[in-house]
Amino acid sequence: MKIFMLAVAATALSCGAAAAQTPAPVLKLPRADAHFVMGWQHLKKDQPQDIYNDDWLNDIFYGGAGVGWYWTPNHKTQVDIGGGTRAQQYRFEDRFLGGTQTPQSSILTVQQWAVTVEQQYQFFRNQWFHPHVGAGVELARETTSEIYQPIFAYDPVRQVSRVVVPERREGPDHHFLARGVGEVGLKAYMTRQAFFTTDMRVLFRDGIDQVLFRVGFGVDF
Repeated sequence: MKIFMLAVAATALSCGAAAAQTPAPVLKLPRADAHFVMGWQHLKKDQPQDIYNDDWLNDIFYGGAGVGWYWTPNHKTQVDIGGGTRAQQYRFEDRFLGGTQTPQSSILTVQQWAVTVEQQYQFFRNQWFHPHVGAGVELARETTSEIYQPIFAYDPVRQVSRVVVPERREGPDHHFLARGVGEVGLKAYMTRQAFFTTDMRVLFRDGIDQVLFRVGFGVDF
């Protein structure tokens, strides 16, 4: 009986030692990921004259999706496609008619869809939280149209106002834009594969041209 008990104890000790020497399982790194996002887009459109400084179209609803490919645990190539809803900007411009300065107002409608390619650097190597920075290029298709309100003038003879410049519409016009992109963001994992993501992008073309805030969910492959 004593010999049996000694044998059991020796077996338990040897198993414990083997377990202590077994390395912890290595966290499997993702090769790719995909996500869906929504957010708020802010576009800059210069007014025709500098005296009117409301140059931003704000609170545009944005939706998009993207995929990424990991080259190393910290470096990733990200490709996104997305766009915002139509936004309107009220614009004002002074015109001269018959030597008289007359204001004219218009309504500009803008909508953009874009493809973005970025290189991202992801900090840390853990299971739950990954902040990152990124830089890249965006190619956007912008559609604009503008409705110019009629201009009225007062006729002192008839003592009535009359239309001297009728209402007119320009567009829709389509433009293709190329912009630089800078980004900061993070991935926060809810499970080993599913994650929450959020980021802020600033786009440049002759200065800051767009600011974009996004939140969404994704999965690693």
